[in-house]
Amino acid sequence: VDAPRIGVARPRVIPHENGHIAAQGQEHQAAHDGELAELIPRLIDPDEGTLLLFMSWRQLRSVLAQLPDDITSAALVQGSLPRHAMLEEHRARRDRGEGSAIFGLQSFAEGIDLEGHYLGHVIIAKLPFGVPDDPIAEGLSEWVEDQGRNAFYTLAVPDAALRLVQACGRLIRSEEDHGRITLLDPRIVTKRYGRDIMDSLPPFRRELNLILDGDV
Repeated sequence: VDAPRIGVARPRVIPHENGHIAAQGQEHQAAHDGELAELIPRLIDPDEGTLLLFMSWRQLRSVLAQLPDDITSAALVQGSLPRHAMLEEHRARRDRGEGSAIFGLQSFAEGIDLEGHYLGHVIIAKLPFGVPDDPIAEGLSEWVEDQGRNAFYTLAVPDAALRLVQACGRLIRSEEDHGRITLLDPRIVTKRYGRDIMDSLPPFRRELNLILDGDV
């Protein structure tokens, strides 16, 4: 059985930390969405089961709106069907030998079992940092900072690592499962905390710099 692989596709635009979009960052975010829309059609295998995970409805809808019709017309998008109906349709397509792509949010990184040929590729749009507007999280961050520690490295990075492990876990549901994971966020290799997050993952075979400046 081939070892599972994780690759890092590197758009030119790097997302903002922790998913927060300030007014001056909206144009930056739109540019990143556009690059994702360029990369995703080249990453989806039409004969494979694929799960694409996004960090927000805004990002999911923005990228979907820019994808070609041949992908969007067949996409199984979270919210368009009840989850169980969507998974049944996905499995039915794969049982007929067809490709199938599910587009969902972080909630689809948990509790979905698509073993064997039902899933061969997980595409993750961004590192899963939490959105920093939760009052409880803000209070905890303030407490950590008051202790003289860095709240981002103490709280946000470990939390993102755990979420990423859960997302990658959609691919490997048994010892026989194999496939690949593609992370569309270059921060995993360009930021200091990226190594810590990468090292938290299972021992996948790594293919860094899979895509650089739009060249496959």
